[in-house]
Amino acid sequence: MTSASAAPTRPARLRTLNAMLASLVGTEASLRRDVDAVVRVFESDEFSAQGLDARGLAAAAAHLLRLLAPEAALPAIAVLDHRTEPFEPLWAPERIEAALGQVGDASDVLLWVVGLQDQYLVGPKARSLKARQAYDEAVECVNAYAAHVQGRGRLTVVVL
Repeated sequence: MTSASAAPTRPARLRTLNAMLASLVGTEASLRRDVDAVVRVFESDEFSAQGLDARGLAAAAAHLLRLLAPEAALPAIAVLDHRTEPFEPLWAPERIEAALGQVGDASDVLLWVVGLQDQYLVGPKARSLKARQAYDEAVECVNAYAAHVQGRGRLTVVVL
């Protein structure tokens, strides 16, 4: 039996993160292709099949940002991980505060939310209007609570 945390990191998720980070830092297409090649190597690594925890995901995102923009000031990266704990609006503020606590008092933060798509939009649920509405409401809830608790200069929320 395998646990949800042992599931392999999805290639599409890493490619989406790469594309999003590349657009944030404004890199040229050739560098984006190089970083995408690095992601493909990571995907084929047997060790990566064990999956990454929240710290590992934050480190991977930071590494991609450094590759994409080695000269730029990079945001601090916090990960809100819903892969093993389902999203619950009642506990959202507490979980967001805990995730933001990973980066201390950083004034530029990228809050990467993982697991919501897996919770709401996997398999047959992906075609359900009810599941899509629930996912949209969860994303809105995360954005609203993040804006409420952030108290920082800039907070970018990415939900995958």
